[in-house]
Amino acid sequence: MSYKPRTLFRLIEDINSNLFLPHIQRPFVWEDEQMLRLFDSLMRNYPIQTFLFWRTKDEIKARKFMEQVEWDTDLSNFYEPNMSKAGVEKVFVLDGQQRLQTLYAIFHGATLSENNVRQEAYFNIKSGDVIADTGLLYELKFVNDTLPLPWYRVADLLGKHAQRNAEELADELNEALNDREREKPVKDHETSDGQRAREKRVRRNMSQLVSLLREERHFWVQELDGVANEFPYKSVLDIFVRVNSGGTKLDASDLMFAAMKEGWDEIEESIEETTELLNGTNLQFDKTFPLKCLLVAHGRGAEASAEKFTGEDGEKLLREMEDGWPRAESAFQQLRDFMVNDLKVYADKVIRSYISLIPLFDFLYHNPKPNETSRAFMRGYHYKAQLFGWYSQSTDTIVNALHSIAGKSLPTGFPIREVLDYFERRGNQIELKKTHLTETRLRFILLNLVYVDQMGASPFDVKYKGNEPHIDHIYPRHASITKLGVASSEVNHLGNYRFVGATDNIRKRGELPSSYFSRLKTAGIDISKHLLIDDVSANPANLFFDVDNYRSFRDRRLDKIWHIAAAIVNPENIDNR
Repeated sequence: MSYKPRTLFRLIEDINSNLFLPHIQRPFVWEDEQMLRLFDSLMRNYPIQTFLFWRTKDEIKARKFMEQVEWDTDLSNFYEPNMSKAGVEKVFVLDGQQRLQTLYAIFHGATLSENNVRQEAYFNIKSGDVIADTGLLYELKFVNDTLPLPWYRVADLLGKHAQRNAEELADELNEALNDREREKPVKDHETSDGQRAREKRVRRNMSQLVSLLREERHFWVQELDGVANEFPYKSVLDIFVRVNSGGTKLDASDLMFAAMKEGWDEIEESIEETTELLNGTNLQFDKTFPLKCLLVAHGRGAEASAEKFTGEDGEKLLREMEDGWPRAESAFQQLRDFMVNDLKVYADKVIRSYISLIPLFDFLYHNPKPNETSRAFMRGYHYKAQLFGWYSQSTDTIVNALHSIAGKSLPTGFPIREVLDYFERRGNQIELKKTHLTETRLRFILLNLVYVDQMGASPFDVKYKGNEPHIDHIYPRHASITKLGVASSEVNHLGNYRFVGATDNIRKRGELPSSYFSRLKTAGIDISKHLLIDDVSANPANLFFDVDNYRSFRDRRLDKIWHIAAAIVNPENIDNR
């Protein structure tokens, strides 16, 4: 193993030439704040951790660094098949991906904004005298425009200023800043002391920037040489897991994939495809979810750890998972269909816990193709879990306990009574009461439930991301408070709430309900799905704008919502199930 310094210039030069990421590495996950903090640390001359590399000719899937950082990207777009082949020498980054990708973006590449606009790094060469509220001393930002001084485009150090030394650059930049000072009104000029201090900071900043790029004293690399010495994949895998098992460097799924590769080579591809399948409903599952599902279904507990896939027990588990994959794949597909066809969950706003879905997978794994009664009980379980916060803490403990209840062959169907007994013993609420309808934090889940029941579809199932539904007041909030004198708490009421697309909500503004819904009815829109009450749906002109009519409408509509919600959330109370 060698241990030696490298210039950042050399590291950047090697990236995507012979320096790559192994497929066991997770995606780039650092936020902007972490990227800026790394730059600030280097400008302060703070040491950063050593990079760990592995030189090899083994057949390992190689992934390129991103020229432009995308936080939500398909990693398969960055695989380099020619460098992945056996016999081709390459160097893999085992520890340091986040730091190297950040440095690559700052000094050579860019980041992409949410609108896919390229943003390059600009450094405020005057910074360094005052610590900002963020705790950073040196100011850097990614922007899509060319910024004037004192902002300096960092990539110019590898471009038009590649042959310039720090002293020349600092003198040139200071002179330009002095010229700009002279153009200001006299009253805004820097003092002579202020100018000298600023010139000193610029010289120091440019000297440090150039030093970071060109000097062999800031970055150190440990390299496992698998070409000249014996560093087989299995040994490197163990090193990778241990190096990345501390702090927040890797999540559970990444560590487990690293440990699983030897036993089941196709596991990552299978899990990625499953995650994409589940996310087809606009949710945000990560790879940990299907892995935890598999662990639970195979009786290994919900706790995710790489150690479960090592040694003889780990090899046995992997064989079981590979042999049982067709059954698991079918259960995942059934879970997805249940979410789409029965729950119609299309947004994070209507689901408070993804983990609550693991017992449903566990049940489907052992009891495929449940009948309508079982699906009704599964719906009731799901809504109770979301509404009552069953999974707000001790989630692995709960999932493990439910495995003993639902994770086996159950000819009588989904065991709703046993599940409710378990949560009741834990002190959780298990039955929807009408008083729950007044809890503001539950309004999205309850309203979505009603719309799914009435329309057979979720209003969150939209193609245009800017048109996700807003909660709208049927009797306009502002007019009800100012003209009717109704208290805000009376207006912000589930009986007065409905969903409406963002675009339509902007157009509606404060139109009174009798006018608005009469206009919709004339246009052929089924307003009964929104209003729920037969008489006003038949004649919306009866939505008179006065206090008594408002309260009567609101309370009658709440009763209707209650009957719909109670039937779905409390199916165990319905006779003849």
